Parts: sequence; C-alpha cells; structure tokens
Amino acid sequence: MRPWTGWTRGLGAATLALALVTASACSDGDPDTTGQRAGALAAGVTPPEQVTTTTEAPEDFSTEIATADVAVLEVFTEIPADDAPGDEGAAAPASATRDAVSASPAAEGENALPPVQPLQPGVGAIPRPSLDSAGVRITATGWAYDNPTYWGNPLTMMVVDEADGWLQVSIPARPNHQVGWVRAEDVTVAETEMRMELQLSTFTLRAFDGDEQVFETQVVTGKEGTPTPVGSFYLVEELPQQSTGGAYGAMILPLSAYSETMDLFDGGLPVIALHGTNNPGLIGTQASNGCVRMSNDAVLQLAELVEPGTPIDIIA
Repeated sequence: MRPWTGWTRGLGAATLALALVTASACSDGDPDTTGQRAGALAAGVTPPEQVTTTTEAPEDFSTEIATADVAVLEVFTEIPADDAPGDEGAAAPASATRDAVSASPAAEGENALPPVQPLQPGVGAIPRPSLDSAGVRITATGWAYDNPTYWGNPLTMMVVDEADGWLQVSIPARPNHQVGWVRAEDVTVAETEMRMELQLSTFTLRAFDGDEQVFETQVVTGKEGTPTPVGSFYLVEELPQQSTGGAYGAMILPLSAYSETMDLFDGGLPVIALHGTNNPGLIGTQASNGCVRMSNDAVLQLAELVEPGTPIDIIA
C-alpha cells in the first residue's frame, strides 16, 4: 500500500548512504594499496577511492481499495476495545451521536490525511439524524453504510491504514477527511496505481498510472462562493447518463467530498463530482457550485481509466 504523507499522497524518497570502496584490482596495476590506505587513515585523510553516494528508493504509487462484502458495512470511529490489538484494557469509544460540528479525526502520522475542519455556520454534518443521507446512517459507535450504494453500485472506500484484523478507511462524510475502522473480514481489498490530480489554479485535471501521466484535460471549477474543496479524496462510483444534453453531461463520477459551503443542493446532498457538461464554453473558468466539469469526451475517457477508490488530490 502506498503510504500517505500529509496533504498530498506519495512516499518521500528514502536515501541510503553507501560506502563504495575501490578494490585493489582497480588501482592502476598496484597489487597492494593496503599500506597506503592505513597510512592515510592514520593521518586523518580520507582515501580518494572511498566515495559516499545516495540511492533513491522507487516511489510506491499503489493505493488499497476496500470493497464491502456485507449488506451493511459498519464503520467505527475507533476499534472496539474488545478487538483492539494488544490493548485489552482500552476504554470503549464514547457512544454519543455526533452533531454538526463533531467528527472523527483524520488519520495521523505517516498515513495523515488533511485535518478535519470545523463546519461553517449553517452547514450541517452528513450524515445526521434529521437528513435522508442516501443509505448512510450515524450509529452509536460510528456509521453504517448500505451496500450496494443508493445508486446500486458496490460500496468502496480508500484504505489509509491497517491494524490486526482492521482497516482504517477514508469515508464519504461531512466534515470532509474523516476516517473510520472496518473489519478486514467485511471487505475485499484490491490495489490500484491509478491516481488523479486537480490543480485548481490552472483548471487542469490529470490522471497517472504509477509515474506515467495518461490523461489531461481542462475543467470548470467552483465559483468563489461555492469553491471546490481542497484535499485528498477518492472516486466513489461511476454513474453513466442516458443523455449527454443534461447539465451533468455523459457521466458523473462522484467523489468522497462534500461542499463545504452549501448545506444542501436542490434539496439533496451536495456531493462534489467530476462530470461532463452541456456548456463546454465555460471550461477554464470558475463557474460551478463546487463540482468539476469537463467535456463529455474527456469524462468518458477518464471513466475508462479509473475505478471506484481511485485517489484524487485537489490542490489550490
């Protein structure tokens, strides 16, 4: 699994210091340089043939994707005390319903996601008891996600960490960047080396297979009052559209992100998505309610390259 470091995923290159000593057979025919080396060391001089170099470890671009194998996937804010590896005396997590401002923390340390930010005034948590949250519910110990999803697709989540018998996953919930724990036996894990990167300042969306760029297009991003959220998210599912003439174009690719400025959108959940458009003239501008629009040809091409669980970094 590709570890996470802060905002943007990717493993920092590890360096290994290697002392390379030239063998006596490479010393211009001198059969014995041992005495010269000993004298140089005794005099505090580093022999010229002792060289220190650095070698970069190859970067790991793989991301683990968990697909639910159960009809209702339980996600816990913390591993239950009875199941916590090596910590039988741990206290059980608080069994309180989260309100509009409380949230589980993002992953910490090596697998860190961006921090969970407080909700803006008038913007509520998703899910919450008073809202139909499309197959997602708050429980006493976390959340419950229906499988298949509201749209009939397999439920997938991006894995960010693991413990004995448990996987920590990034969840589609608001505030954004929350994480929870699922039982490893409740999911099937696969890996992908595909990833996406959206640069808001240049309206540019790219996709990579490992270290190779395989896709690039210009997009529409959120308006000043309804900006596209910044951070690390993932593709939740793929929703082909019967007609390309609608506002969402030929394909909708919902992300694990929600709008951070709109409580609801047209009475429904303000999910941030990549999708097509019936107004390509706006590409290259800030004109959406937070979603990312692109040409219909581009979104169809992208849908062929990525799969649910594919990570995306959205960068200012």
